[in-house]
Amino acid sequence: MIVSQALGYRYPAADKQVLHDLNFTIAAGEFVVLAGASGSGKSTLCRLLNGLIPHLHGGEISGVLTVAGAEPRLTPPHRMSQTVGLLLQRPDAQCLATTVARDIAFGPACQGQDRATIAKRVRETAQSLDITHLLERAPHTLSGGEQQRVALAGVLAMQPRLVALDEPFAFLDPAGAIQLRALLQRLHAAGVTLIVAEHRLSEITRDASRMLVLHQGQLVADGPPAAIMAGDVAAWGLEPSTSLLEPPPLAEIPLSEPVVAWDEIWCERDGRSVLRGANLQSAAGEIVVLLGANGAGKSTLLRHGNGLLRSQRGTVRVLGQSIGRRPVADLARTVGLVIQQPLRMLFAPTVRAELAAGPRALGRHDPTWCAQLSERFGLEAVLERPPQLLSAGEQRRVAIAAMLASHPKALLLDEPTAGQDARARATLRRLLSECARDGVAITLATHDLAWAYSLSQRWAVLADGRITANVNPAAILAQPEALGRTQLLAQIAA
Repeated sequence: MIVSQALGYRYPAADKQVLHDLNFTIAAGEFVVLAGASGSGKSTLCRLLNGLIPHLHGGEISGVLTVAGAEPRLTPPHRMSQTVGLLLQRPDAQCLATTVARDIAFGPACQGQDRATIAKRVRETAQSLDITHLLERAPHTLSGGEQQRVALAGVLAMQPRLVALDEPFAFLDPAGAIQLRALLQRLHAAGVTLIVAEHRLSEITRDASRMLVLHQGQLVADGPPAAIMAGDVAAWGLEPSTSLLEPPPLAEIPLSEPVVAWDEIWCERDGRSVLRGANLQSAAGEIVVLLGANGAGKSTLLRHGNGLLRSQRGTVRVLGQSIGRRPVADLARTVGLVIQQPLRMLFAPTVRAELAAGPRALGRHDPTWCAQLSERFGLEAVLERPPQLLSAGEQRRVAIAAMLASHPKALLLDEPTAGQDARARATLRRLLSECARDGVAITLATHDLAWAYSLSQRWAVLADGRITANVNPAAILAQPEALGRTQLLAQIAA
C-alpha cells in the first residue's frame, strides 16, 4: 500500500528538512501507530500520503513515495482522496458545510455518488460515530470532540482504502475514545489500512499491529508496539501507559477569596440550553479541573470567565466584582484564556513577537520572564519562526506561554494537553503547579484524566448544564452516579 524510499521533505522557506531519509513499506490492511514528539514530522508524513503536500503546502520533496501504486506529488489530490482519507489535527478546518449532514455528504457527492448512496453513507457513518443527533446542527456550533467525530465521518463516508488519522483522540471524551477504538478495530477487520498519529498511546497501541516512531524527522523505531513501548522511549518524547489511580503528591493549599466566580450561569445557543445555572469558583493558588462529556458546555463556561461570552442569566465575578459589560481587553489584565484551537489566537510574525505582544499591550513586558517561558516550554529553537507554521502541539505551547507572559491572576485553559507529547505534558504540569504556588487561580477543561489526577485536588463535573460534583478527585472516582453521567468511568475501565 505504501512504499517510502529515502523520503525527505522541506517546507517552503524553512532552513532545514522536516523529514529525513525515511525508508519503510506498509502492506494493505496493516494497522500502524505513528508516534513521536511534537514537531517530529508525524503530521507532515500524513499530509504527504494524500497529496496535501506538495499540492497545497508546496516545499521540496526528495526520494520516492508511492501510495496504492500512485505518487501523491504527481497525482491531483481529488484523485488521491478516492484512495486515501485524512483526518486533520484541526477538525474545525475540515467541517465547512452549513449542517453536519451536508458535511458528511460532501465527499461522496464529489465522487459522483447518487442521492440514495449518499444518504445511506451519511446515515451509516453518523450511526457508527454516534452523531445522528447532530445531523441538522451547524458544525461551527459543536464542541471540539463533536467536530472531530463529524470530520472523521466525512472521511469515512468516502470509503477510502487507506485512512490516516492525525491525533484523532485529542478532543474526545472517554466514551468517544472507546467508541473510536471500536470503530478502528472494525475498519481493520474489514481490511482498511490504518495509520494513526497519536500522543495518547495508551488509547491505541493495544490494537495496532505495528508502530513507527519518528524523532526529529527520522525513523528511529519500527516494530510491534508492545516491544517498542517496553524499551526506553523517553528519549523520543514518548511515555508508557500510566495508571489513572496513582495518588497525586499534592499539599493542601490554603484558599483565599475567588479570583473568578461563575454564579448561576445560564446560556442558550442555537435553541438549546448549554448551561443551566452553573456554579463554580476558582481561588488564588488553586487548580480546578473541569470535566464533562463532549458538548457538555466546558468551553462555553470558560469563555464566560473572561467575557468572550456574556451570561444570559447569572453573574460572573472577577476579584469580587461583576464583569458586567467590561471589555474583554480590560478583563485580560486579570484573566487569561487559552482556547481549544490555539491557532486562532496566534497572529504575530514570530514566536518571539507572540510571547511579547500581550505583555506589551498591558504594559507588563518582562524579557527575562519571556526568556524563561521559552526555555521551559522548549520554544527556543522556534523563536524566529512564524507560529502559524508550527505543529499543533507547538502552537498550543506558544499560546499558553504567551498567556503566562502577561502574569494573569487567573488562567483558563481549554484542553491544554491536546496534541502535546510526554515532555510537554510533564513541563506543563510543573509550570502550572509553580503558577498555582505563586497565587494564580487556574481552571482547566480536559479529558486527560491521568494527567489531571496528578495535578489537581479539585475536580468539577459539568453535566446537564450544571456542576453536578465539585470535590477532590478520589471522591469523584468513587461516585458511580457522577461517573456515569459524565462517562468518566469508561476511561477508567479501559
